[in-house]
Amino acid sequence: MEKKSLVSFIILVSVLFTTSFLSIRTYQLESKKRELKRDLIELSDVKYGMFNVDRWKERISEIISKKLKELKIEGEDRKVARNKIIKFLHNFINNFERNYKQENIKNSPFGISLKNKAADFFDIFGSFRTNIPHIADQILDFLQNNENRNKIKTYILNQLDKYTQNTFQKMDYTSYNRILRKYNTKTESACKSKIDRRISDIGQRLLINYIIFSVLYVLIFLFIIFSKSQSKINIILYILFALHFLLLGLLLPMIDIDARVGSMEFKLLGESISFKNQVLYYKSKSILEMAYIMLTQSKIKIILVGILVLVFSILFPLFKLVFSVIVLFKENLRHNKFVNFMVFKSGKWSMADVMVVAIFMSYIGFSGIISNQLSQLEQMTYRLHIITTNYSELQSGFFFFAGFVLVSISIAQIMLNRFENSNNQV
Repeated sequence: MEKKSLVSFIILVSVLFTTSFLSIRTYQLESKKRELKRDLIELSDVKYGMFNVDRWKERISEIISKKLKELKIEGEDRKVARNKIIKFLHNFINNFERNYKQENIKNSPFGISLKNKAADFFDIFGSFRTNIPHIADQILDFLQNNENRNKIKTYILNQLDKYTQNTFQKMDYTSYNRILRKYNTKTESACKSKIDRRISDIGQRLLINYIIFSVLYVLIFLFIIFSKSQSKINIILYILFALHFLLLGLLLPMIDIDARVGSMEFKLLGESISFKNQVLYYKSKSILEMAYIMLTQSKIKIILVGILVLVFSILFPLFKLVFSVIVLFKENLRHNKFVNFMVFKSGKWSMADVMVVAIFMSYIGFSGIISNQLSQLEQMTYRLHIITTNYSELQSGFFFFAGFVLVSISIAQIMLNRFENSNNQV
């Protein structure tokens, strides 16, 4: 082996071993990241937040407790409150007297009510009106007493508990509590912070891996473009390199579809009630996972789509690499129509372009659906403010698969050139 070829071989082998190590490590880190993200998504699920009656009860209870604690009727505030209570009691007694007398007249045989005459003679309603200021003072004194306030608060909260228990289904916190125990935390916020830190740490390590992958990818392409003659060993090394990218593209998620309510806020009794970062929908699947899900469905149409994904995005690329190696050592097989198709013409059938279109359509379309539906909810009342957020984004699996497609097309061209040169020499 020439010195130049030996150097190229050593470099390519080093690239391949580095790629293998990085691939294993990247898959492990991505798997851990997915697990952490699933737990974080579960904690942020809307069922534990704005769709959870227990959370609403907590917020309303806090507001009631705060308002009763802040209730101080003194000085000018007492005068204003006293006047309002007096006015309310006067209106109440006037309405009661009017309704009382009308009912008595209605039930009297000649339109003359003795009860009304007696009430006027003894001035019963007048006596009530005379005592109104004293009653107003008693009400204010009652509200000023801390013990009475606590009784009022207890009564309201008990009624709130009864209402929620009789109206809403009890929430299952099994998964929620399991995640808190898993990360040895007692509160949701502490658990989220801990998970966020771990995701950030893994993200930094993955970033280093992806930078190295990019350098190796560029290096392989430089060898493919500038090498004047490509030996069988070089081509096999290229195929093994492409296989790593294919496996990562099939095993790692292609896209995260993540729609959530970034913020929902409104006022109740002058106090703000808000919910932040509420996840409405989340899915993160690889090509293999999607194919499996589709193939295990009961609907024929979905199964057919699963078969298409399996054939064009999984089997075709694998067969292409396998037959490429076989043709290298048995060149006569290149005249076989099936083998010729798989090695030299199946690249355009990888459906990479179809997948890209489908991914972006789902990304854009899903974002529009969520934003449109929640904007209608916001328009129901001017006091309700909703900010929708779409965290959907392409994941590493997409880029690895796209990288494989480019390398596989280049390998097919190298082999085609190699066979053409071989024929010309003959």
